[in-house]
Amino acid sequence: MIRRLLTIAGGAMLAGAATLAFAAPAHAAVVDVPFGPLSIGDYCHSRYSTSWIGFYESSGLRCYTGSGAPLQYVGSGDPYLACKYLTTDVVMSAFRGSSDALVCRVIR
Repeated sequence: MIRRLLTIAGGAMLAGAATLAFAAPAHAAVVDVPFGPLSIGDYCHSRYSTSWIGFYESSGLRCYTGSGAPLQYVGSGDPYLACKYLTTDVVMSAFRGSSDALVCRVIR
């Protein structure tokens, strides 16, 4: 009787361990995803219909319009919200990258 209980208990523990092994979540990774002027422009266009390009300058994320030089300033945007608009990943933060790019730190 005791041997039978130990066998059943051992089988239940093995089944539980197997379930946990298959149900374990995937490991998340923190990744920096850069976006250039035209991608930022997609976000800008969602805010300002005449805007089609954007840069993350030292003064912040800025949206522009125009077909030639100089570009005309239309308005500003929020870098974090731009990241939320541009990616479906979980956004941790946004910062300025090289060449006035927007870099989104995300969890994948």
